[in-house]
Amino acid sequence: MNKVDLRVQKTNDSLQTAFRQLASTTSYRNITVKALTEKAHINRKTFYLHYDSIEDFSNTVVDEIAGKLLGIMIEKPLNQGLSEPGYLFDQVLDFFKESREFYTLMMTSDEYSSLARKVEKKVAQGLSAAIFKTFDISKLDATVCANFLIRNTLMLFRIYKEDKMNLDRSEFRDRLIRLDSSGLSSFIDVKRNIRK
Repeated sequence: MNKVDLRVQKTNDSLQTAFRQLASTTSYRNITVKALTEKAHINRKTFYLHYDSIEDFSNTVVDEIAGKLLGIMIEKPLNQGLSEPGYLFDQVLDFFKESREFYTLMMTSDEYSSLARKVEKKVAQGLSAAIFKTFDISKLDATVCANFLIRNTLMLFRIYKEDKMNLDRSEFRDRLIRLDSSGLSSFIDVKRNIRK
């Protein structure tokens, strides 16, 4: 088992916190190594011991968000989670409420859209593997289903967050459930089509 160096963990935690603070006031393209390290109270040389650039560091942020999103989506066996209307919606919305400003900014802001796309891609890859493992469908169909679920959920969340729909939470939830259920039903029957 790999032992985590506490100094490295402390440096990473400081950088993550500094990035979150900078993201709330600064566009992604304007976050510099200098600004990040000053905010984190670490030396620039220390930063470069671990990362090549801001983009390299931002991949740790992407991994964190993608890991958390995927974890909550597959926390329950997929055949159960997908058969309960609204389960994924509730999980994702609760995730955004957990750290609303930061996660919402990362996933809905035009300034951070490149990071959001990376998160979507990572979550879709993990969800695709879980769907393929659970249901008796091809890898291609599992990929289509995963991307459909992730893209629809996050796209509608962006629209909802921007208040473009004038819907309350239950109306928004209902529409997302209908969209996801109808789309998935042409690929899998969540109650019967389970891989043995």
